[in-house]
Amino acid sequence: MDKCLFCDRDLDPGSEEHIFLSALGGRLATRKATCLVCNNAFANEETGKVDDALAKGFEEIRNGLKIWSGRNKAPPTLLRAAKLDVGLELDLAPGFVPVARPGKVPREMVYGVEQQLSANSQANAEQMLSILAKRGASVEVLSAIRVQEKAPMVHRQISFDGPKVWRCAAKSAVVGCVVLFGNGQARKLLSGDLLKAIRYGEPAINRFAGWDFVNEWPKINSLTPHDKTPYAQSSGFEHVLIVADVGDKWIAYISLFGGWRLSLALGPSSGLPTRGFALNPRSAKPARFIVEATAPTFYSERREDSFQTEHAHVRAGIQREFDRALAQWSIEAREDYAEDLVRELQETVAQAGEDEAQRILAVSSFAQKLACIELGDSWETDLKTLFADDKDP
Repeated sequence: MDKCLFCDRDLDPGSEEHIFLSALGGRLATRKATCLVCNNAFANEETGKVDDALAKGFEEIRNGLKIWSGRNKAPPTLLRAAKLDVGLELDLAPGFVPVARPGKVPREMVYGVEQQLSANSQANAEQMLSILAKRGASVEVLSAIRVQEKAPMVHRQISFDGPKVWRCAAKSAVVGCVVLFGNGQARKLLSGDLLKAIRYGEPAINRFAGWDFVNEWPKINSLTPHDKTPYAQSSGFEHVLIVADVGDKWIAYISLFGGWRLSLALGPSSGLPTRGFALNPRSAKPARFIVEATAPTFYSERREDSFQTEHAHVRAGIQREFDRALAQWSIEAREDYAEDLVRELQETVAQAGEDEAQRILAVSSFAQKLACIELGDSWETDLKTLFADDKDP
């Protein structure tokens, strides 16, 4: 019977374990690697929530590239990423789309004097007026203006909790070995100390695994859609696992989102062929590939001081991949923006009706607004009529 990699319990049945985290868009899972107890441990305080640590580290990438989880959960929104001059806070919706958070009525207000309140929509403004009315305030709307402007520059950077990230990535590798070679072979060949380091944090995981931007990487000869996902197409941001004998060691090479590289020593040379698979996390459906690769001839093992001695290489490698993801986001964001403008212009012209003069005026106004915003200025629209005195606030 298949047994858990980490505690040797019988898998009857096993617990569903995603090879690459579901939060990272992983849609390939197996029940032949972990028991329910160990699977749950990786998501709770028993292991220091190593799964959450890896997911959190890639939160910006998941947002910018709109990565849905393997369980069809929406990409994360980055909360309170910036603040507007008018006082509203900005969230970044998937795709780094700025969204103003609803305005709030201050707890303490000086009544009888003019106050400026900011809302993110007409409904939010009316809600705030309703709250003031319930407080017994007599409110007169002196002016109501909709302001449209470019969102402020938001600076984001990736940071990782090293050992936890390495443990989670190493878990992906050893569970992947079960998919590639079977439960029995994996349990026979995987280092017991490595499995303890992944599950319990001792011995130190950086004796086995870590970021790796110095070793030669396997040469990928082909990516072939798996029989179960014949429609699979590459995005350039695949999660890849390649397992190979290199010298007297059995090595796993992991690439997350196409280029965040980690490696680990699985144990002594296995005598097994080089094998690998890849998953496209950007695909709306499971997209799995069989990887044909040629292993390198030399491997410099991860050591306890590897992160320190290779820090410059690691930092440069992570920044390079972050920039690559941002470049892809920029291309897609511009395309989305252009489509939004076309849609807005079409709606503007349609609202003008059949009168040619009104259509020309609508197009002219739209062009002026667009030019104003693109040049960094604010475009203001008077909404006072929406809050007339004869309306119920």
